[in-house]
Amino acid sequence: MRFICDSMLGDVARWLRLLGYDTLYSRNYEDWEILRIAQKDSRVILTRDVGLFRRARRKKLDAILVEHAPIEDILAEIAFRSGIDLEFSASRTRCPHCNVKLVSISKAEALSLVKPEVAVKYDRFWLCPRCRRVYWQGNHWKTISAVLEKANRKLLELRVRKSGRGRKPGGA
Repeated sequence: MRFICDSMLGDVARWLRLLGYDTLYSRNYEDWEILRIAQKDSRVILTRDVGLFRRARRKKLDAILVEHAPIEDILAEIAFRSGIDLEFSASRTRCPHCNVKLVSISKAEALSLVKPEVAVKYDRFWLCPRCRRVYWQGNHWKTISAVLEKANRKLLELRVRKSGRGRKPGGA
């Protein structure tokens, strides 16, 4: 599954990249560029722009209209509509900035690329081959994990609600 986000969804693009999904994003994309790229590359358009969403649907392109909501709600809705998995995978994660698949590097390799206190404290590191940024599961990882847990709970709620289960007797 590949995505393209409009200029209002940079945060969503970073989350999807973290989860390993090829996600294009630029603040400078014009609507016509998003439509062209989505059509050419078979990408799902993620947008907050109702006009762009409608133009995409008229062109028979996959598009999801993203509401203003907490990130866990947004991720759950995207997962529900597209079928993506909301689990982190170290082997498929991408650079949140470049969208390039990250490469796992050894602690020894990371020693020359990160501050000594980081190298001592953590064992797993990833490098972006394009921008050369180094990543590790630092203190922020608790927040990331909590958001993904909430998103997965909300995804389950969406599935139950949309399947009709959990309705009150009598269809109310």
